Parts: sequence; C-alpha cells; structure tokens
Amino acid sequence: MGIRKLASELNLSVSTISRALNDSDEVSEKTRERVREAAARHGYAPNRAAESLRKGRLNTIGLMLPARLEEENYTLALFMRLADGLQSVLAMHGMDLVMYGSKSYEEEFVRLRRIVERHHVDGVILAGTRRHDERIDYVAGRRFPFVAFGRSESGGDHAWIDLDFAAAAKTAVSHLTGLGHQRIAIGVPGKDAMQAHLYLQAWQTEMARAGLPLLPDFVQVDELSERGGYRITETLLALPQPPTAIMFQSDSMAIGAYRKLNELGKTPGRDLAVFGGVLAGDVPEYLSPRLSGFTVDAQALGVRMAKVLLSQWPQFAEIYASEARQSVWPLDLRARDSDGGAGH
Repeated sequence: MGIRKLASELNLSVSTISRALNDSDEVSEKTRERVREAAARHGYAPNRAAESLRKGRLNTIGLMLPARLEEENYTLALFMRLADGLQSVLAMHGMDLVMYGSKSYEEEFVRLRRIVERHHVDGVILAGTRRHDERIDYVAGRRFPFVAFGRSESGGDHAWIDLDFAAAAKTAVSHLTGLGHQRIAIGVPGKDAMQAHLYLQAWQTEMARAGLPLLPDFVQVDELSERGGYRITETLLALPQPPTAIMFQSDSMAIGAYRKLNELGKTPGRDLAVFGGVLAGDVPEYLSPRLSGFTVDAQALGVRMAKVLLSQWPQFAEIYASEARQSVWPLDLRARDSDGGAGH
C-alpha cells in the first residue's frame, strides 16, 4: 500500500499522513497513533530516500576506523564500544551509524573524499589523528561536520575529543619509579601519530623531573600492533644495558612484548616490567600475569562524541549547547601484575 491509499482509507491528506509518520507536532498525538497503527497493519514504510532529499539530510553519520591490516585487531574492542555509545544518541534522533575501514591512511583519505563529495553521510568522526593530518584539513576546508577522535595541528579550530595521553604517561612514569624502576623505556607508534607525540613528550618531562636518564635507545617507534611491540621488545632487550621497564602506548603492543619474553623464557612483571598503556578490551585481564595500564569508558565517550557532532547542526544546537567542542577524556589507572618492582 502506498501513502495515497493510506490517506484515502483514513480520510486524511497525504501531507497529514507524512507529518504523522515523521512525528510532527503539527499533527495531534491521537491522529499520529491512528496513522502509525494503519501503516503497521498494511506494512507501509515511508520512502526515506525521498524524505532525505527533501530535508537535505541523510540521517547517517560515518565513523572512519583507524587504518589497519586484517591481522591487526587493536581497534576492534574499543571502537565497537565507542560505536554503541554513538548509536545510542543517534537513534534518539532517527539517525544511523555506518563504519568505514581501510588498510592504509592513503586508502582512507581517498574513501573520505568520496564520502564527502558524494554526500554519503551527514557528518564524520575521524580517528587515528596525526600531527599534520590531510583528512582534517580537507573536511575543515569543506566545512563538513566532523569530530576528530584525537588532537592535531591541522584543521584550525575544530571539534575534537582526545584521550588524556599526557596525564597517562606521567602517571605511568610515577607509578613505575615508585616501584623502584629507573631504566624506563617507551614504545610508541610512528607515522606522525599525535597520540605518540603527546605520550612521548610527557614521558620525557616526567623522566627529567624524576632525575632519570633520557637515553635515546630507550625511545622505540614501531607500528601500533602486536608485531610492533614484539620488535620493540626484541630491540630493547638486545641493548648492553636493557631497561627494567617498558611503557607501551597500547595493550596490543604490550601483547607483542609478552610473546617475545615468552620466547626468551622470561616473565613479564618479574624479568621485565610491562606497562600496557590504553587497555582497549578484555584481553589484558586474561593475560598471565594480568597487564597493567589504563582503561577508558568507550561507550560514554561515544555518547559525548555524538552530542558534540550533532551540536554542529542548527536543529540540535540548542539541545547540545553545553557540550564542549574540545575536551580531554580521562583514563583510569589499572595497576595489575605486569609492572613488578625493579629486581623482582
């Protein structure tokens, strides 16, 4: 049944039927309920594509997942929970979330341009930000609604929410020095990752404040994956005077360290303290020993992110006016068993 037949059966105008199905306040609740019941009875659904054309909005938001290869799983747990939070807010406004994955930064940028130029979505969330990020410059230049999951020096004054990597690094150094460690190395991702810059800078500041040596060999850069953490650990343990502790930026890199230590017959927390950075999923809880690091309420973060993005549209601006356009999201320390004291 089409909308005209539905209107004829209910003795209402087509415009009234349309407004009722869109929950317009111009139609009484009694009439809206009557129309909804009839539509459900006949299996009628409005043409959302035509509605979107009329409104100039698709009611769809795109989440650009960080570029990763198939064997790199570090994004999955964190971003699935983030997506739950995003969708919980979007659903209240009849909007949907679509996620885009890519195998490289370059592939993602090509996809982003296509999405924006063809207007496949109404707004995007960009993750895995770089200090100099072409994606952010592009969407900002097009005045396309977006929120960056992470800071950047690109894009001018734009909306972003970032994890508090600086506070996390400072806390980690303080925690490890409190356990007696002085030779503390750090493993961070490369490719101009903004999070690596913030984490490394805070490590340098806190190590200097503690009067500890900033040895160039103790700063290792590799990919944000288990493989990257494995290679970093291999390099550090081969030094004439290896560290007693390694601070990684993510649990995926720390998992790679576990593998290398196991191959050498060594135990995390006894032969080498391993600090996991951001614990994105449940795996760290089931490692032996349990991995120390920082947890994040990703679902609540997704809720905040959705509100910040929606606040950029006039129809939602007043509803979400109190949401800060730029904010740093806290990380909570979870000291478990992998960061044992020096000499253990």
